[in-house]
Amino acid sequence: MTVELTKILTSYAIFAVIWYVLQTFGYLKVLRKTPENKMLAFIPVLRELVMFKLVWKSKYAGIIWFVCAIGGLALFLAAANTGIQIIGWIGLVMMIASIAIHIKRSGKQAKAFNISGGITTLLIFANPLGNIVIGMGQAEYKGAK
Repeated sequence: MTVELTKILTSYAIFAVIWYVLQTFGYLKVLRKTPENKMLAFIPVLRELVMFKLVWKSKYAGIIWFVCAIGGLALFLAAANTGIQIIGWIGLVMMIASIAIHIKRSGKQAKAFNISGGITTLLIFANPLGNIVIGMGQAEYKGAK
């Protein structure tokens, strides 16, 4: 492994740990305002599924998001290794659908806490910070709308 690659991977690992800590802190603060178990904030995939359940009336929205995200990534990587383009395009469409579902969930999360659209933008582009603002602020959980 080259020195440059080691530096890149180290920087990425440091960023990932900081992002995880901020996400966990934000979700811990948000989950304190809901009837859900607060310890779910420490398990990344589970906390996303719980948030989908809290802010979306459909309990399957989180599962659909998860399948689109992981399935899309798997298909995209499979296409890169096999050279079959149609698999790559299907994977790309699934990943775009996952992003669209997550954006919609951010809007529904702001509505569930009865907050304006500015927080929705913060939840889309800097999710940990948006969750920290919701968790530390005066917002109360009103339920899925």
